[in-house]
Formats: sequence, C-alpha cells, structure tokens
Amino acid sequence: MHSNTIEVNVKPSVLQWLRESAGLGVEDVARRLRTSETAVQAWESGDRRPTLRTLEELSVFLKRPLAAFLLPQRPSEPPLPTDFRSLPGKEKLPMGRATRLAIREARRMQALAGDLTAQLALPSRARIRKIALQTDPAAIAEVERTRLGIDIDEQAGWASAHAAFSQWRRAIEQLGVLVFQLPMPVEEARGFSLTDRGLPAIVVNSSDAITARIFTLFHEYAHLLLDAAGVCLPHEGAEDHGQVEKFCNHFSGALLVPKAALLTDERAKQIARATSVADADLEQLAARFKVSKQVVWRRLQVCGLISTIRYQAKLRSWEQQVRTSRKKPSFGVSPARRCVGQKGRLFTSVVLEAKERDLITYSDMADYLSVRVKHLDRVQGLLREQQNG
Repeated sequence: MHSNTIEVNVKPSVLQWLRESAGLGVEDVARRLRTSETAVQAWESGDRRPTLRTLEELSVFLKRPLAAFLLPQRPSEPPLPTDFRSLPGKEKLPMGRATRLAIREARRMQALAGDLTAQLALPSRARIRKIALQTDPAAIAEVERTRLGIDIDEQAGWASAHAAFSQWRRAIEQLGVLVFQLPMPVEEARGFSLTDRGLPAIVVNSSDAITARIFTLFHEYAHLLLDAAGVCLPHEGAEDHGQVEKFCNHFSGALLVPKAALLTDERAKQIARATSVADADLEQLAARFKVSKQVVWRRLQVCGLISTIRYQAKLRSWEQQVRTSRKKPSFGVSPARRCVGQKGRLFTSVVLEAKERDLITYSDMADYLSVRVKHLDRVQGLLREQQNG
C-alpha cells in the first residue's frame, strides 16, 4: 500500500500543537502541502485523517521527527523566552517559524550540553555573577571587561570585526557560557539568551552584520548578568526601550567602547570639535573598536563629546537610509568551520570529549554537531588549531 493512501490516526490536539509551536498558521501549512485550508482544519478537528505521506512532508516542514505525530496527547513544552522586543501596551512583534526553530535548536543544544557536562563531571555552572538592574551599567561593563581579560590595545590590534567577534566569543565561552550563531529574520530578532536549563546560552543572529552581532553578544551577556533572559531586537541608538533593554544596550556600548579609551582617542576629539562629520570619519573610529558607526556615535553622545541634538540629527539621517545590515549567513565553505561557527567551541569540545570517553557514538556526535561523520576529524583538527592559535 502506498504512503499516499495510508491514513494515520493522529490526535487533533497534537497536530495543532505541532503547527502552532512552529509559529505557522493553517494557511502556511496548506500552502506548503499544496492543499486547501479546509483540509488542514479537518485534520486538526478530527473530521479527517492525514495520510502517511502528508505526515512525512509535515515532518520535514516543521522539523519534527515523524514519531512526534504519534504522541498520545499534546506535550507540555517550556514557554517561549520573555519577549523584550516590544514595549508593554504596544502591538507584539511577530515571531515566525525561523526564529522559533532557532529557539528550539538552541534549547536542544543547551540540554545536550547539560547532560554531557554532568556525565563528564565538568563544571555545570557558568562563572558569571548576578547583578541588579539599579546598578550602573558602565561600571559593571568595566568590571566585566577586566574579567574577560581583553585590554583596549589587544582589541584595537585585531585584524577585523570577524576576528573581534571570535575573540570576544571565546572569552565569554571560557566563563562557561554557550554561544551559538543561528539564522533568523533580522527584523524579528537579533539575538536571545537562555537560562532555564544547565549552562546559560547566548544566541546571536548569523544573518546580521558582524558588528551588529558583536553588539548583540554583549547585550545578551548583560541579560545573563541580570538573570533576565529573553528574545531581543537591540538597536545601538534606541531610546524607547524598556529599562532592561536600555541597561543592556548601555552595558554593551560601554564594554566595547570604554569611556576612557574614547576620551583619549585623537580621532574622537577631532570629531567632537568638527561642525560636521562624514560617515567615513565615524567608520574609521569604529574600526578601532571593531563596532558599527552607530555604536561610536552613541558613545560620543553618552560620554559628552557631542550634544544630544547633534546626535539625534545624524541618527534621523541614518534612519532615512536603506538598512544594509542583513546578510546571508556565512561561516566559510567547509562543513567543519560551519559547525564550529554555529555551535561554538564550548559546545563542540564537550561533544568531542564525550565521544572520546565513549559516552556517545559517532552517530550521536554527528547528530549533535549537525555534520556528517566524515567531517568529524576536521572539526577536531579545527578546534586544536584555534586552541593553539
């Protein structure tokens, strides 16, 4: 009998849950399956039963195992992380399939890391402190930068913003924080953080510009310090966010562009004295700190080098320009580099050590790292190279 004709008895509530948990409407499923919305509604109401072939297609589309469709009842899942993207009383921003899948994948990797670190008897808690929202974000940023062990000369000496992201990420991972890069629509989320199980995790949007990812990395790090994990859409110059987002934006800017370094920078002084500033001048200053021109412009205002009126005028001019921060995710051509770029050194090394101690199989390792078995040796070699570098 063909899978197109075999009907499967699926609980309607389970079918509805699988669709809704992916952030999809009935019309989305109907469009993907090339069927009518009425047919989808009939499956979810129990009036009709889907075929095995339909479930196979849905399994691929919803990125769920086929066995999930055979659950006896709708399971309980943790709620989505706190949404910091919209102010109370305002219309909530959408959270579509790609963002929800990124959250699900990050939680899966976080849970795996927790299980494996327990089996390996490795530290299961990150070495980060907890702070109160009432503290000074600039003072906290100064302390945290010292803990990360990177001074301004080292930062200025990095070859590129990509090198900067790699080094900052490595410093945070050494504190026991998982850092992932996953693709999401930039207009929906630039990053999120998770603290609900095992090691805390930071996820940055791999579809974003590299300097934006650096800013988001420390914005989410501040969320971990505040013990206020959630989904964010940080903007370097935003002033209309809630108190938590304002704190995290200020913290990220202060850590990446310390006030003392900015006040003694000759180019910053020239910009402060000039009656008009070209974007090229700001970009040169930003290149020293490996951040965006928006970040240094904001820091110039916060540190008192330019007036609020001047700051806002240029901000409005930028807002009228077409945003070009969106990009296709790219971690290099090799599957090994893509793996480490997405999963991070901490998660990847935990998985590799688990295999070395025969706690998992080669098949498990390939599944956890999302690479084929034939690429695992190269992943191990890449980690060694980066460790030695």
